[in-house]
Amino acid sequence: MKFRQLSILTLIIVSAMFLAFASEEGAVLFTKENESCTKYLDSATTETDIAFEDAELLLKSEAPEVIVKSTQGELLNKENYGLIWQVSAETTNGRHVVAGVDASNGDLLFIYDGSKKVKGNMNISKEEALKVAEDYIQSRLTVDKLNEIELENVKYKEPAADNLPTEYKISYARIIRGVPSLSDGIQIRVNAETGEVTSYRIRWAMSEKNMTTFDTEPSIMDSEASKILKEYMANEPTIGIEKANTLDIISSDLVWKENNGTTTLAWWIQFKDSSFEENAYPGAAWIDAYSGEILTVVYSGD
Repeated sequence: MKFRQLSILTLIIVSAMFLAFASEEGAVLFTKENESCTKYLDSATTETDIAFEDAELLLKSEAPEVIVKSTQGELLNKENYGLIWQVSAETTNGRHVVAGVDASNGDLLFIYDGSKKVKGNMNISKEEALKVAEDYIQSRLTVDKLNEIELENVKYKEPAADNLPTEYKISYARIIRGVPSLSDGIQIRVNAETGEVTSYRIRWAMSEKNMTTFDTEPSIMDSEASKILKEYMANEPTIGIEKANTLDIISSDLVWKENNGTTTLAWWIQFKDSSFEENAYPGAAWIDAYSGEILTVVYSGD
Protein backbone atom coordinates (compact mmCIF):
# COMPACT_ATOMS: atom_id res chain seq x y z
CA MET A 1 0.00 0.00 0.00
CA LYS A 2 1.34 3.37 -0.98
CA PHE A 3 0.43 5.76 1.81
CA ARG A 4 1.13 9.48 1.73
CA GLN A 5 0.43 12.25 4.17
CA LEU A 6 -2.22 14.85 3.45
CA SER A 7 -0.86 17.96 1.77
CA ILE A 8 -1.17 21.38 3.37
CA LEU A 9 -3.76 22.26 0.73
CA THR A 10 -5.87 19.26 1.67
CA LEU A 11 -5.70 20.18 5.35
CA ILE A 12 -6.91 23.67 4.46
CA ILE A 13 -9.81 22.16 2.53
CA VAL A 14 -10.74 19.90 5.45
CA SER A 15 -10.64 22.81 7.90
CA ALA A 16 -12.76 24.91 5.56
CA MET A 17 -15.29 22.11 5.32
CA PHE A 18 -15.69 21.89 9.10
CA LEU A 19 -15.95 25.65 9.38
CA ALA A 20 -18.62 25.72 6.69
CA PHE A 21 -20.73 23.25 8.65
CA ALA A 22 -20.12 25.13 11.88
CA SER A 23 -20.89 28.63 10.69
CA GLU A 24 -24.39 28.02 9.32
CA GLU A 25 -27.27 29.79 10.99
CA GLY A 26 -30.19 27.86 12.42
CA ALA A 27 -29.87 24.50 14.11
CA VAL A 28 -26.54 23.93 15.80
CA LEU A 29 -26.05 20.39 14.50
CA PHE A 30 -22.32 20.49 14.06
CA THR A 31 -19.72 22.70 15.79
CA LYS A 32 -16.10 23.35 14.84
CA GLU A 33 -14.07 20.45 16.10
CA ASN A 34 -11.14 20.99 18.40
CA GLU A 35 -8.12 19.96 16.36
CA SER A 36 -6.19 19.30 19.57
CA CYS A 37 -8.53 16.32 20.03
CA THR A 38 -7.37 14.80 16.74
CA LYS A 39 -4.51 12.30 16.93
CA TYR A 40 -2.53 11.33 13.84
CA LEU A 41 -1.70 7.63 13.96
CA ASP A 42 0.88 5.43 12.29
CA SER A 43 -1.05 3.21 9.89
CA ALA A 44 1.80 0.69 9.85
CA THR A 45 1.49 -0.05 13.56
CA THR A 46 -2.21 0.65 14.22
CA GLU A 47 -4.62 -2.21 13.62
CA THR A 48 -7.86 -1.39 11.76
CA ASP A 49 -10.75 -3.52 10.53
CA ILE A 50 -10.97 -1.45 7.36
CA ALA A 51 -7.83 -1.07 5.25
CA PHE A 52 -6.80 2.16 3.55
CA GLU A 53 -7.50 0.52 0.18
CA ASP A 54 -11.12 -0.04 1.24
CA ALA A 55 -11.49 3.62 2.22
CA GLU A 56 -9.91 4.60 -1.08
CA LEU A 57 -12.43 2.45 -2.99
CA LEU A 58 -15.29 4.10 -1.11
CA LEU A 59 -13.98 7.53 -2.06
CA LYS A 60 -13.83 6.48 -5.71
CA SER A 61 -17.38 5.10 -5.60
CA GLU A 62 -18.65 8.36 -4.12
CA ALA A 63 -16.64 10.55 -6.49
CA PRO A 64 -15.89 8.69 -9.75
CA GLU A 65 -14.09 11.75 -11.16
CA VAL A 66 -11.10 11.38 -8.83
CA ILE A 67 -7.61 11.06 -10.30
CA VAL A 68 -6.45 7.73 -8.89
CA LYS A 69 -2.77 8.64 -8.61
CA SER A 70 -3.62 11.72 -6.52
CA THR A 71 -5.25 9.79 -3.67
CA GLN A 72 -3.81 10.55 -0.22
CA GLY A 73 -4.81 9.53 3.27
CA GLU A 74 -4.31 9.77 7.02
CA LEU A 75 -5.33 7.48 9.83
CA LEU A 76 -6.81 9.65 12.58
CA ASN A 77 -8.34 9.25 16.00
CA LYS A 78 -10.94 12.02 15.95
CA GLU A 79 -13.16 13.13 18.79
CA ASN A 80 -16.80 12.13 18.18
CA TYR A 81 -15.74 9.78 15.38
CA GLY A 82 -13.06 7.51 16.79
CA LEU A 83 -10.67 5.81 14.38
CA ILE A 84 -11.15 7.05 10.82
CA TRP A 85 -9.44 7.11 7.46
CA GLN A 86 -9.41 10.64 6.07
CA VAL A 87 -8.92 10.29 2.32
CA SER A 88 -8.53 12.99 -0.33
CA ALA A 89 -7.89 13.25 -4.05
CA GLU A 90 -7.85 15.65 -6.95
CA THR A 91 -10.61 15.38 -9.55
CA THR A 92 -10.56 15.56 -13.33
CA ASN A 93 -12.09 19.05 -13.31
CA GLY A 94 -9.33 20.47 -11.12
CA ARG A 95 -11.22 20.32 -7.82
CA HIS A 96 -10.66 18.28 -4.64
CA VAL A 97 -12.71 15.74 -2.73
CA VAL A 98 -12.22 14.80 0.94
CA ALA A 99 -13.93 11.95 2.79
CA GLY A 100 -13.90 10.41 6.25
CA VAL A 101 -14.43 6.65 6.53
CA ASP A 102 -15.00 4.75 9.79
CA ALA A 103 -11.96 2.49 10.15
CA SER A 104 -13.97 -0.10 12.10
CA ASN A 105 -16.96 -0.65 9.81
CA GLY A 106 -16.36 1.26 6.57
CA ASP A 107 -19.25 3.72 7.03
CA LEU A 108 -19.00 7.06 5.25
CA LEU A 109 -18.85 9.76 7.94
CA PHE A 110 -18.37 12.84 5.79
CA ILE A 111 -17.55 13.89 2.27
CA TYR A 112 -16.87 17.23 0.67
CA ASP A 113 -16.92 16.90 -3.12
CA GLY A 114 -15.58 20.03 -4.77
CA SER A 115 -15.93 18.41 -8.20
CA LYS A 116 -19.71 18.72 -7.90
CA LYS A 117 -19.69 22.37 -6.79
CA VAL A 118 -20.04 23.58 -10.38
CA LYS A 119 -22.51 25.73 -12.25
CA GLY A 120 -25.30 24.03 -14.20
CA ASN A 121 -28.37 24.82 -16.25
CA MET A 122 -30.97 23.24 -13.96
CA ASN A 123 -32.99 24.89 -11.22
CA ILE A 124 -34.35 22.09 -9.08
CA SER A 125 -37.12 22.74 -6.57
CA LYS A 126 -36.98 22.36 -2.81
CA GLU A 127 -39.01 19.16 -3.10
CA GLU A 128 -36.65 17.74 -5.72
CA ALA A 129 -33.60 18.56 -3.58
CA LEU A 130 -35.22 16.86 -0.60
CA LYS A 131 -35.87 13.74 -2.70
CA VAL A 132 -32.18 13.68 -3.72
CA ALA A 133 -31.15 13.93 -0.06
CA GLU A 134 -33.58 11.24 1.06
CA ASP A 135 -32.41 8.82 -1.62
CA TYR A 136 -28.80 9.54 -0.65
CA ILE A 137 -29.18 8.80 3.06
CA GLN A 138 -31.48 5.81 2.54
CA SER A 139 -28.73 4.14 0.54
CA ARG A 140 -26.18 4.72 3.30
CA LEU A 141 -27.91 4.39 6.68
CA THR A 142 -29.21 1.36 8.52
CA VAL A 143 -32.95 1.03 9.14
CA ASP A 144 -32.38 1.75 12.85
CA LYS A 145 -30.66 5.05 12.10
CA LEU A 146 -33.25 6.01 9.49
CA ASN A 147 -35.93 5.56 12.14
CA GLU A 148 -34.06 7.91 14.49
CA ILE A 149 -33.80 10.96 12.23
CA GLU A 150 -36.25 13.74 11.53
CA LEU A 151 -36.13 16.43 8.87
CA GLU A 152 -35.23 19.72 10.51
CA ASN A 153 -35.06 22.23 7.68
CA VAL A 154 -34.31 22.82 4.01
CA LYS A 155 -32.58 26.10 3.16
CA TYR A 156 -31.81 27.64 -0.20
CA LYS A 157 -28.27 29.03 -0.16
CA GLU A 158 -27.01 31.69 -2.54
CA PRO A 159 -23.47 31.11 -3.87
CA ALA A 160 -20.53 32.60 -1.99
CA ALA A 161 -18.74 33.38 -5.27
CA ASP A 162 -19.66 33.88 -8.92
CA ASN A 163 -18.16 30.55 -9.99
CA LEU A 164 -20.09 28.53 -7.41
CA PRO A 165 -23.65 27.20 -7.73
CA THR A 166 -26.70 27.82 -5.59
CA GLU A 167 -27.34 24.99 -3.15
CA TYR A 168 -29.89 23.54 -0.80
CA LYS A 169 -28.70 22.77 2.73
CA ILE A 170 -30.80 19.99 4.22
CA SER A 171 -30.56 19.14 7.92
CA TYR A 172 -31.82 16.13 9.83
CA ALA A 173 -31.83 15.87 13.63
CA ARG A 174 -31.24 12.66 15.52
CA ILE A 175 -34.23 11.98 17.78
CA ILE A 176 -33.64 10.20 21.09
CA ARG A 177 -36.79 9.21 23.01
CA GLY A 178 -38.78 11.88 21.21
CA VAL A 179 -36.31 14.72 21.85
CA PRO A 180 -33.82 16.01 19.24
CA SER A 181 -30.09 15.86 19.89
CA LEU A 182 -28.43 19.24 19.66
CA SER A 183 -25.22 17.80 18.23
CA ASP A 184 -26.13 14.58 16.41
CA GLY A 185 -27.70 14.42 12.99
CA ILE A 186 -27.03 14.78 9.29
CA GLN A 187 -26.32 17.66 6.94
CA ILE A 188 -26.44 17.35 3.17
CA ARG A 189 -25.87 19.96 0.50
CA VAL A 190 -27.44 19.53 -2.92
CA ASN A 191 -26.34 21.53 -5.96
CA ALA A 192 -29.51 23.33 -7.07
CA GLU A 193 -28.16 23.64 -10.62
CA THR A 194 -27.17 19.99 -11.20
CA GLY A 195 -29.14 18.02 -8.59
CA GLU A 196 -25.98 16.35 -7.23
CA VAL A 197 -24.94 15.97 -3.59
CA THR A 198 -21.92 18.20 -2.95
CA SER A 199 -21.35 17.37 0.72
CA TYR A 200 -22.59 15.03 3.43
CA ARG A 201 -21.81 14.71 7.09
CA ILE A 202 -23.20 12.55 9.86
CA ARG A 203 -22.53 12.82 13.59
CA TRP A 204 -23.80 9.99 15.79
CA ALA A 205 -21.78 10.29 18.99
CA MET A 206 -24.32 10.94 21.74
CA SER A 207 -24.69 7.95 24.06
CA GLU A 208 -27.75 7.28 26.17
CA LYS A 209 -25.38 5.87 28.81
CA ASN A 210 -24.22 9.42 29.54
CA MET A 211 -27.67 10.90 29.97
CA THR A 212 -28.35 12.46 33.35
CA THR A 213 -32.01 11.39 33.14
CA PHE A 214 -34.28 9.14 31.13
CA ASP A 215 -37.26 11.38 31.83
CA THR A 216 -38.17 13.65 28.93
CA GLU A 217 -40.67 15.71 30.93
CA PRO A 218 -38.93 18.90 32.13
CA SER A 219 -39.26 20.16 35.69
CA ILE A 220 -38.85 23.72 34.42
CA MET A 221 -41.16 25.00 31.69
CA ASP A 222 -39.96 27.21 28.86
CA SER A 223 -41.55 30.31 30.42
CA GLU A 224 -39.52 29.82 33.60
CA ALA A 225 -36.38 29.18 31.56
CA SER A 226 -36.97 32.51 29.80
CA LYS A 227 -37.17 34.26 33.18
CA ILE A 228 -33.89 32.65 34.22
CA LEU A 229 -32.29 33.94 31.02
CA LYS A 230 -33.66 37.45 31.56
CA GLU A 231 -32.30 37.53 35.12
CA TYR A 232 -28.92 36.35 33.88
CA MET A 233 -28.83 39.10 31.25
CA ALA A 234 -29.81 41.76 33.78
CA ASN A 235 -26.98 40.74 36.10
CA GLU A 236 -24.39 40.35 33.36
CA PRO A 237 -22.28 43.56 33.26
CA THR A 238 -21.76 43.35 29.50
CA ILE A 239 -25.53 43.22 28.89
CA GLY A 240 -27.41 44.92 31.73
CA ILE A 241 -30.99 45.40 32.83
CA GLU A 242 -31.99 47.82 30.07
CA LYS A 243 -31.26 45.29 27.34
CA ALA A 244 -32.67 42.46 29.46
CA ASN A 245 -35.99 44.30 29.64
CA THR A 246 -36.22 44.19 25.84
CA LEU A 247 -35.63 40.43 25.67
CA ASP A 248 -37.49 38.92 22.71
CA ILE A 249 -37.75 35.13 22.69
CA ILE A 250 -37.64 33.80 19.13
CA SER A 251 -37.89 30.10 19.93
CA SER A 252 -37.63 27.72 22.85
CA ASP A 253 -37.10 24.00 22.28
CA LEU A 254 -36.20 20.96 24.35
CA VAL A 255 -32.98 19.26 23.24
CA TRP A 256 -30.40 16.81 24.49
CA LYS A 257 -27.19 18.75 25.08
CA GLU A 258 -23.73 17.42 25.89
CA ASN A 259 -22.30 19.08 28.98
CA ASN A 260 -18.99 18.17 30.65
CA GLY A 261 -19.12 14.50 29.73
CA THR A 262 -22.83 14.01 30.38
CA THR A 263 -25.95 14.52 28.27
CA THR A 264 -28.56 16.85 29.73
CA LEU A 265 -32.15 17.66 28.82
CA ALA A 266 -32.06 21.40 28.19
CA TRP A 267 -34.09 24.30 26.93
CA TRP A 268 -32.49 25.79 23.84
CA ILE A 269 -33.62 29.41 23.67
CA GLN A 270 -32.93 31.69 20.71
CA PHE A 271 -33.42 35.37 21.43
CA LYS A 272 -32.67 38.98 20.61
CA ASP A 273 -32.83 42.28 22.46
CA SER A 274 -32.89 45.94 21.43
CA SER A 275 -29.15 45.97 20.71
CA PHE A 276 -29.31 43.34 17.96
CA GLU A 277 -29.20 44.56 14.39
CA GLU A 278 -32.20 43.63 12.28
CA ASN A 279 -30.47 40.91 10.26
CA ALA A 280 -28.14 39.70 13.01
CA TYR A 281 -28.11 36.07 14.09
CA PRO A 282 -30.00 35.60 17.36
CA GLY A 283 -28.33 34.87 20.65
CA ALA A 284 -28.69 31.42 22.17
CA ALA A 285 -28.92 29.99 25.66
CA TRP A 286 -29.09 26.44 26.97
CA ILE A 287 -30.69 25.96 30.38
CA ASP A 288 -30.92 22.66 32.27
CA ALA A 289 -34.59 21.63 32.08
CA TYR A 290 -34.49 20.16 35.60
CA SER A 291 -32.20 22.32 37.71
CA GLY A 292 -32.53 25.63 35.86
CA GLU A 293 -28.76 25.92 35.65
CA ILE A 294 -27.52 28.02 32.75
CA LEU A 295 -25.25 25.75 30.74
CA THR A 296 -24.17 28.07 27.93
CA VAL A 297 -25.06 31.53 26.64
CA VAL A 298 -23.99 32.85 23.25
CA TYR A 299 -24.66 36.58 23.00
CA SER A 300 -23.97 38.66 19.90
CA GLY A 301 -25.73 41.92 20.73
CA ASP A 302 -23.92 45.25 20.98
